[in-house]
Amino acid sequence: MLFVLSCGKDTQIFTKDKVIAKVDDTQITERDLARYYRTLVPSSWEKNGHKASVPLDLKKSLLERLIEDKLLLMQAAKLDVTVSDEEVDRLYAGIAKDYGKDFEVYLKKLHLTPKEWKSALRQDLLIDKVIKRHMRTVQDVTREEIETYYKGHLDEFKIPIQYRMAQIVVPTRSLAEQILDKLKKGDKFKELAKRFSIFPEGKQGGDLGYWREDRLPEEFEIVRQMRVGETSGILHSPYGYHIVKLTGIKEAKVLSLREAGPKIAMKLRQERREKEKIRWLEELKKKAHIVRDFKVLKEIRLN
Repeated sequence: MLFVLSCGKDTQIFTKDKVIAKVDDTQITERDLARYYRTLVPSSWEKNGHKASVPLDLKKSLLERLIEDKLLLMQAAKLDVTVSDEEVDRLYAGIAKDYGKDFEVYLKKLHLTPKEWKSALRQDLLIDKVIKRHMRTVQDVTREEIETYYKGHLDEFKIPIQYRMAQIVVPTRSLAEQILDKLKKGDKFKELAKRFSIFPEGKQGGDLGYWREDRLPEEFEIVRQMRVGETSGILHSPYGYHIVKLTGIKEAKVLSLREAGPKIAMKLRQERREKEKIRWLEELKKKAHIVRDFKVLKEIRLN
């Protein structure tokens, strides 16, 4: 989430708030950039009591994002896009709930009052709304585009053979040997997993679900040679001693266009919207009068 933060009561940090950019008649200051930086990387703005140095390239990148946010807020005002108090309060309450008792501490680190934080949230919601409104003008992907992508990227839709496995994991080899002996005598794998396995899935009989062949752990390579219903010997890993049962196989296949279509459409749609967002922001930048003071930007500290 991006925040365009207005100046707050943190004069103890900035004795003189330097202007680092102007977007038409709107200023972006050192304080704005510092606040923005802390919202994105709140845990790293101070390490071991020492102020962390922020590379110039990162400061430039953050400044550009602030400029873009300012431009989008201008568009929101131009298009009369609004955000209700209820929307702001709902978002604020959700964030506060996620942070729990640490929320007030977090706000203090940012040198923000709840009122200032809500103001930032309002701006963030405005930006989100104006972007969504603009994206309505973007043409949706066509079936022909989906088909073209599918035919040109068939390798993406190849699903290798999958193995469904269950396991029992115990801490010692001697216990694994005892369990293996019980299996040979006819005891049920699921019941032994529930009784002895130290891994969480043991409570469900040791079921691990399906694993693609290309993602099998090295210790489980043996399942390639097993038949459905067959149980392995004792396998060792850093986590303990495993006994694995192969409970199912899904043969390799290539997803059909019908199966892959929704995923392709989502991918192409996201790419198109991101490309349009970049184009639109560049257009807004060209139309606006933007001044950046890189000399000041280089000299300022963000914390």
